[in-house]
Amino acid sequence: MSGSASGPVVAAAPADGTAPGGTGSHDVDRLAGELRTEVGRLAYHLRMPATRSGVTPTRLAALAALTRYPDGVRQGDLAELMNVSAPSMTRLVEILLDAGWVERHRDPSDQRCLLLALSPAGHATLDTLRDEAATQLSTEMADLTDDERAVLAAAVPVLRKLADRHLDA
Repeated sequence: MSGSASGPVVAAAPADGTAPGGTGSHDVDRLAGELRTEVGRLAYHLRMPATRSGVTPTRLAALAALTRYPDGVRQGDLAELMNVSAPSMTRLVEILLDAGWVERHRDPSDQRCLLLALSPAGHATLDTLRDEAATQLSTEMADLTDDERAVLAAAVPVLRKLADRHLDA
């Protein structure tokens, strides 16, 4: 990868989906690889406050996933959503319950089933962690130029579109 420690400023991709300055799938593949690497690096650093609080990336992902289901979700559905095995989800749910971040309650449509939902403590923990990460990122973004922040602002809808494809799948 090229660029300074703060990274290169990349022009927005053309509307036809090709990478900036290129027309081939190789350019799109290269851009995809670079984006994956840099988003992963940034996500790692943004998870650090959670990790220091004892919230592993998997626990954080489960808490975040549960925010999409305010009425609760079945444990098997959460396992499928997170792409983890049933035994792994059972262990994860026990940890989340023991920490007080998740509650179980009966499914009103099928009293035989239990639903998992964030507890008030889970909401508070997730809000605190998100605030810490946002504050950290905001502080770091203050050091960027106006042009660099404009590039990031333009990228947000595109990143959201890419992420939403996975959430809707």
